[in-house]
Amino acid sequence: MIFTLERVIKLESYPDNLQWRAIATKLGSLAVAYSNEGVYALELPGYHKVTSRIQAEDPQWLWQLAGDLQAYFLGRKVSFTCPIADTGYSPFFRRALWAAAKIPYGECRSYSWVAAQANSPLAVRAVGQAMSRNRTPLLIPCHRVISKDGSLGGFGYGLSWKQKLLQLEHTAREDL
Repeated sequence: MIFTLERVIKLESYPDNLQWRAIATKLGSLAVAYSNEGVYALELPGYHKVTSRIQAEDPQWLWQLAGDLQAYFLGRKVSFTCPIADTGYSPFFRRALWAAAKIPYGECRSYSWVAAQANSPLAVRAVGQAMSRNRTPLLIPCHRVISKDGSLGGFGYGLSWKQKLLQLEHTAREDL
């Protein structure tokens, strides 16, 4: 396990068939775990040490993802198109995560909006749990999900990361 102040990553709970790659960005190195299905996990800088960079035999979509992540952290609007492995999530969590994936770049939606989109309008707290267990932040932009009153709510990497990501997207939108 890797322990940080804000997040505990249980690596032993990840499948054995994952390949881990480091992707360098302006804000640090991200760790990406993938399988034949697609991206299984993405860890923000400072949360998982991976030294293996993308290799020639890695899928083309991973190379594209690396470029997209680098552009994202440079403040460019990005629409991630890589495959995402959503195995291991409950049916409700899948619906909630895919609803969050529809939130446009630079915009926010409430937990209740996500619950309604997931066909469970009363499951607002469960949406919060789904967002907190999202293994692929940025790709499924759980940082764009906020409280109904406009406050940030929570984020698995801490509110400072959530603020940083929202500000990055807000600044990029202003430049469009």
